[in-house]
Order: sequence, then structure tokens, then C-alpha cells
Amino acid sequence: MDPHQLIHATARVCKAGVQAALHHLSSADGMSRWNLGMFDTTQRPDGLLTGVSLFDGRRAYARADIDSAKGLVTYRIGADPAVLLPRIQAQVLEGAALGYEAGQIMVCLQTWRLEDMDDARWQRLTATHETEIDLIKAQLERDTANGAAPAA
Repeated sequence: MDPHQLIHATARVCKAGVQAALHHLSSADGMSRWNLGMFDTTQRPDGLLTGVSLFDGRRAYARADIDSAKGLVTYRIGADPAVLLPRIQAQVLEGAALGYEAGQIMVCLQTWRLEDMDDARWQRLTATHETEIDLIKAQLERDTANGAAPAA
């Protein structure tokens, strides 16, 4: 394994609010629109998220742990709901704090490579995140333009 391919990150600047983005990134109704590895995401009463991979049809499970103060969502993911590993994070930053105009945010996706992940699986994951970040941006901007308010 190439030691330089242990992490992948991607980000986009978009016109949306932080809370709307955090909701879109962590809720079943948001994730079901952009998460290709857990498509048709649903949420159980205990907060467990589940969906089906568009790639191999396998069911996946996740918990989205949200730190609103840091604008951070940590996804614990796995094929077994009893064994979920913290593998992916999303972060939402106020654009103005980074020099972008008011009303813009930066949305970032970051993932870490598992030790046993082969190159083909890693390449698919990183390519998927590049597509997902574009979906997230487009959906947040469309929802903002249409006046959608963030869910509580």
C-alpha cells in the first residue's frame, strides 16, 4: 500500500447555511439523496442509519455523530451494526471565516483508508466522494434557493 494514500479529502464552497448542511449530511432524508454507498438511507428509532450500496447491493450501517459547535459529523460505518468504525468525517465551515462571502459555507468530506482496503476499493471510495461532494453542493444550493429551512 502506498503510504501517501492513507487519507482522502475533498471540499466545495456553496451558498447554504451551516445548520442546513449539517442536517443534510447527517439525516436519513439528506443522506438518501447523496450517499451512493448507503442509498435510500433510513433511520431507525435508536438513530442507526442504514441503506444499500449502489455498487454491490450490500446493506451498510452508520451512526452520524454530530458536533454542531465544530460543524463536524463523524460517521461510524460498517456491514454489521454492532461493529461500526469511525471512518469518514464531514465538516461544515462558515465561508466568511475563510475569506469567502457571507452566506457561503465550505463543506468537506474526509475518509481514512483501512489497512486491508485494496487499491481498487480505495480508488472507488475516493472517486465516489468526489461525486458525492458535488451532489451535496448542488442539493444544498437548490434547497437554499427554494427556501428550504433546516430541519431541527
